Amino acid sequence: RRGMAKPQVAEVDVNHPKKPLRLRNLTARTESFDALHHSQVYQASVCTKEACLGSVLMQHIAKTTFTARPKDEVLFHAKDFLEQYFASIKRANSQAHAARWGQVQEEIQATGTYQLTETELVYGAKLAWRNSARCIGRIQWSKLQVFDCRGVTTTSGMFEAICNHIKYSTNKGNIRSAITVFPQRTDGKHDYKVWNQQLLAYAGYKNADGTIIGDPINVEFTEVCAKLGWKGKGSKWDILPLVLSANGHDPDYFDIPPELVMEVPLVHPEYDWFAELELRWYAVPAVSGMMFDCGGLQFTAAPFNGWYMSTEIGARDLCDVTRYNLLETFANKMGLDTRTPVTLWKDKALIEANLAVLHSFQINNVTIVDHHTAAESFMKHYENEQRLRQGCPADWAWIVPPISGSITPVFHQEMAHYNLFPTYSYQDPAWKVHAWKKGKDGVKTGKKPRRKFHFKQIARAVKFTSKLFGSALSRRIKATILYATETGKSEQFAKKLSEIFSHAFHSQYCCMEDYDMSSIEHEALLLVVASTFGNGDPPENGQSFAQSLYTLKMEHTGGMANGHSSPLNSASFIKANSQSDHLLERTGSMRESVTDNDSFGPLSNVRFAVFALGSSAYPNFCAYGAYVDNLLGELGGEKLMKLTTGDEMCGQQQAFVKWAPEVF
Repeated sequence: RRGMAKPQVAEVDVNHPKKPLRLRNLTARTESFDALHHSQVYQASVCTKEACLGSVLMQHIAKTTFTARPKDEVLFHAKDFLEQYFASIKRANSQAHAARWGQVQEEIQATGTYQLTETELVYGAKLAWRNSARCIGRIQWSKLQVFDCRGVTTTSGMFEAICNHIKYSTNKGNIRSAITVFPQRTDGKHDYKVWNQQLLAYAGYKNADGTIIGDPINVEFTEVCAKLGWKGKGSKWDILPLVLSANGHDPDYFDIPPELVMEVPLVHPEYDWFAELELRWYAVPAVSGMMFDCGGLQFTAAPFNGWYMSTEIGARDLCDVTRYNLLETFANKMGLDTRTPVTLWKDKALIEANLAVLHSFQINNVTIVDHHTAAESFMKHYENEQRLRQGCPADWAWIVPPISGSITPVFHQEMAHYNLFPTYSYQDPAWKVHAWKKGKDGVKTGKKPRRKFHFKQIARAVKFTSKLFGSALSRRIKATILYATETGKSEQFAKKLSEIFSHAFHSQYCCMEDYDMSSIEHEALLLVVASTFGNGDPPENGQSFAQSLYTLKMEHTGGMANGHSSPLNSASFIKANSQSDHLLERTGSMRESVTDNDSFGPLSNVRFAVFALGSSAYPNFCAYGAYVDNLLGELGGEKLMKLTTGDEMCGQQQAFVKWAPEVF
């Protein structure tokens, strides 16, 4: 049961097709029907015919076998994943699909494995989050920044990438979801591993009398770090070092630069004594001990993060008896009678602890979501998934928050729990399965002493000046610049813009007619420089892009008639512009978008800005640029700046020179 369950395929009997599962919402008295579990490849359930094991914590552990995945299993998963990927870009069973499948088969037969393209990797990472049955915050699944670090070969390279990840995700408190993917498993003997279960965590020190200073859940790992040579300060709030192993070698440890770790001092809006306890918590919850399993490939090091739901800290981290166990401390400070449970002192103290966490994060402008808002957003996600995928895998025991369960809407929703691929799977802690090269458990054996990487030795990875951080991210974040032009002016501006962005991004520019529209949903940053031709029409080389955007909008809103869209003309541009004036200006704050239902369109992961060129001598000034700007917003894109226009009759160059550095 502890091994990775063999993948199952939903069998389809055309004569007796399986019926979807009927799931009721007991509050709304509505029904939904889940058919998704019949149509996908999934992991076999840990439950037996005799017993439900749905509450077992570590389900589907990917056992470390020190062997490669069998070829037939890799082929099986690769075929399924490519079918999902090409279906997502509406190219299922196309020539491109067949060619890619043929290429993958050849690679697997020759080497036993293959490489995902960057676009496939991004899609797979997002889909794995979408498939995560235990996550209540999946409505944000498409807003995941993927850092492709499959070219990293050393622990110092891993450390540099993780520092970049932490800085990007922290974002001065405006937390951003991200995942960093290191090289995949090959033969099982050369794995890349992040030994920490979370990138950020507090040490736990066990005293001789059995008492613990710090976080009890991390006592064992703290002892592992000590054996490697790390020396903590012995306080309650020591951030553990990163312990990393590359290519199957023994691990190295790295102290995380303090300036990268944002911590929130915990205070209460009413109780002054709460601040006197000197409690704190780190801002970014980054899971680092799980395996990313995608297309038959196992990525054993793929740390990822979202942001906190308040109960994770207030109820679990601070108040669980196996963690900081502060519930009775809070109750005594509140003057509650703790001698008997009938006073409900535990409930009262728990609520105040959660209120303190929410209040503290909010006054420090750090992203957090309360359990009521999270539950409501999950119900919206559940509704979306029923419409889009005819099902939504969900583990009720994990989705329902640890406090106030029955007054959240998820409590009253029946759910179907199944596990789809791609997925994030548990794996054995690295220190329990590692094959040591330098002596058991990393203890020095008289051979070459283990190195400790000091701050000065790795300054290039942690001295985050703007220049260095830009250089580090230039390999990670792409900036795509599209232009449409009649006279060549937009192309000139696009080229100049690309030069500016190349200082901090992997920048590329191309004409709209040469752009592959299947990539637009996977863009992180999209900049548009677009001219308007005549009385509001797009330039000739922008017409296909305009039509594709319009089609995407119709598909998203259900406005397609018999699968066809009407051709665009200048009148439709004008109409679209006037109808889109009501769109809200969306800022970069993910806090503001947690419950924004309008933001989860097909381009919800895309941040964009538009510079529109035109001439005020003609009617419908800059109509095409405004049309593109509106449609990108309607499709869920996140607008970095208001639409900026450049008038050929007056100050166009000056407008661009002002706009370009501002959007940068």
